[in-house]
Amino acid sequence: MAWVEFAFPGCPACSRSWAVSRHRDCPAGKGRGAGGSGGGLEVEPDRSQVRCTDCRRTWGVWETHFHCACGHRFEAREVEEAVREIVRVASLLARVLAQQARDLAEIRRAGAASFRAWASRFADAVAGSLGALAGRLVGSLLRALD
Repeated sequence: MAWVEFAFPGCPACSRSWAVSRHRDCPAGKGRGAGGSGGGLEVEPDRSQVRCTDCRRTWGVWETHFHCACGHRFEAREVEEAVREIVRVASLLARVLAQQARDLAEIRRAGAASFRAWASRFADAVAGSLGALAGRLVGSLLRALD
């Protein structure tokens, strides 16, 4: 299955949430100061794994610690229902994206097959026309030589 963005669940203290969680104190901080936010987090729903987009470190969903902007720190188990919903939605999104990729590949294959069929018919028509033209030309030359 695919990796998709891991949303920040509603904070138990202030109820704020975000579309994407960040890897706090990421070792690949890319010039950010100490304590700054790191890479975005992605979740692989089938394996319940989380990874950082910057340092590529992975860990289990239930080992995740969340640090809210309000200063509250909480564990994934404290917001288990929200995390399960995030993983469920991520799984659904990954399936939809995979199906769209398969559909797009099928459309491309069908388009390529259709173009090949059209090109073949066109080549046959051109060859037929050239053959008829060549036949008329040879016939005219033979009549002229008689």
